[in-house]
Amino acid sequence: MRSETSIHTSANREIGVGQFVVVDDALVSDSDIRTNFFVRAADCGLSRAQAIVDNLCEMNPDVHGRAIAQAPAEFIRQSGPESELLDSASLVLACAQPETVVQALAARCWGANIPMIAVANAGFIAEIRTAVREHTIVESHASGRPDLRVMAPFTALREFADSIDLDALDSTDLAHVPLVVLLIKAVDRWAAANNTKPSGLSLAQIAEIAVLLRQMAPTPGEENFEEAANATNANCTDYEIPDEVKAILDDAAAKTIDAQTSNFWLLVNALRRYLESEYAQGMLPHSGAIPDMKADTASYVSLQRIYKQKAESDKRQLRCHLHEVLHDAALPTDHVSSEQLDAFCKNASKLRLIRTHSLTQDIGESSVAQDLQAEGALSHYALFRAADKFAAKHGRCPGITDTETSMDELCKQDTQELLAMAHDLVSAWQVDEEISSDLAAEFVRSGFMELHNMSAVAGGVVAQEAIKLITRQYVPHNGICIIDTANNLMVSC
Repeated sequence: MRSETSIHTSANREIGVGQFVVVDDALVSDSDIRTNFFVRAADCGLSRAQAIVDNLCEMNPDVHGRAIAQAPAEFIRQSGPESELLDSASLVLACAQPETVVQALAARCWGANIPMIAVANAGFIAEIRTAVREHTIVESHASGRPDLRVMAPFTALREFADSIDLDALDSTDLAHVPLVVLLIKAVDRWAAANNTKPSGLSLAQIAEIAVLLRQMAPTPGEENFEEAANATNANCTDYEIPDEVKAILDDAAAKTIDAQTSNFWLLVNALRRYLESEYAQGMLPHSGAIPDMKADTASYVSLQRIYKQKAESDKRQLRCHLHEVLHDAALPTDHVSSEQLDAFCKNASKLRLIRTHSLTQDIGESSVAQDLQAEGALSHYALFRAADKFAAKHGRCPGITDTETSMDELCKQDTQELLAMAHDLVSAWQVDEEISSDLAAEFVRSGFMELHNMSAVAGGVVAQEAIKLITRQYVPHNGICIIDTANNLMVSC
């Protein structure tokens, strides 16, 4: 952990992990004391890994840290208990490491399907590369439209809506009818008036339903009727399974199961069977949640109960299919816990799957180069990779030397060579990109030093991504993130 960015990452990540390991063979120097917040003057000459672990653990006594005073390259090559420690990691973070180390770690992590984040800094510019062979997410917290089933009310919801006679209510009671009921009533009236089934509605037809709702209001601008009218676009369309979930259901891993299949894919396979059943009618299990809406307490509580009962019924059906899946895979019925099933059902519409490209894979073999170019960050990525080649060739980073060459002359020579290397890489990726000499000069001028404020920014971003990967909550960035604070640029591809 010779990188200041890694320190800021660990400091931010303390709240989200139970234990961590720092691998670093260096001793604390005067430079560390001046720039590294997590070493003290008294640590000078001591193991930097141990000093950092001790000081980080003071932030949270419940987190356990371990220091390994060993060069990362040597740590990767060795066998035995220390090697097993790497293979059992939940996440591997490599900061300011030579590309040879990054590549060796990447190959090891890819084989074990361990998420890895590689971070590099060049002054005001930072690069964050994430690689994971497969990362499944149940609790993605993705945004989406409310699932009220207005266009296809299930039996209990239909009975509840039919039990309310709008014509028999006075203006006070009408003002407290929930928008779900109003939407169902308006769709029914519109369908009857047009002698058609309410499915596959166009935007113009949905707009007609919104107008009808406002006409149904006892007084113009009645809050619950306006609320319902404004909700027509989100609720008066046919039910559709989100594209991200469709892709997961159609994935090869969802179709073939055995005793080694992960719980996520066992549940997805059960979900496929559930959706094929007559009970599901092509709709995912309901989460049981409904949004806030204008309504009297009794009506809203009744609606909550109806949707929660629907969710419980859907979960029971899915559990039956899951038991069939577990039987087919020769696994016990309690192999998937009730808590996992609950979370899966509640988030069935928000499932996510991430498969990045490996860091050992040339981006010319994928669409990554085109994606980076579209976001205006291909030049940055090419210069980082060119710097790796430069360091491998010269044994130093661009812009740094121990010779007596003047700094101006050194920067000029290094910029020309770095630019040429970057253009060769872009050509190999078969992308037409003109790399700015000014940007290359900025890379060289930085000497690939880590500025404190830039390290804090990059460390904060990496910590967030790390917590997402470890907890499998929220969606991490998919591959490469470039941060250029000098040019107000932050892109993720």
